[in-house]
Amino acid sequence: MSKRRFEMYQYRQVLARMRQGDSDRDIARSRLMGRKKLARLRAVATERGWLAPEGALPDDAVLA
Repeated sequence: MSKRRFEMYQYRQVLARMRQGDSDRDIARSRLMGRKKLARLRAVATERGWLAPEGALPDDAVLA
């Protein structure tokens, strides 16, 4: 596997799709991020409350 860099806009796009209810498999199919990394991101996002639709997406400093 190659060590692929992810930009902040990709994390934001993935979080937005997770908030809409897309599954990790659907997001991985669009080639934004792999399923293992999506699972880790979903766990962190759930823990920190980023998937709540009534809240705003975190800014870049928080995501970093």
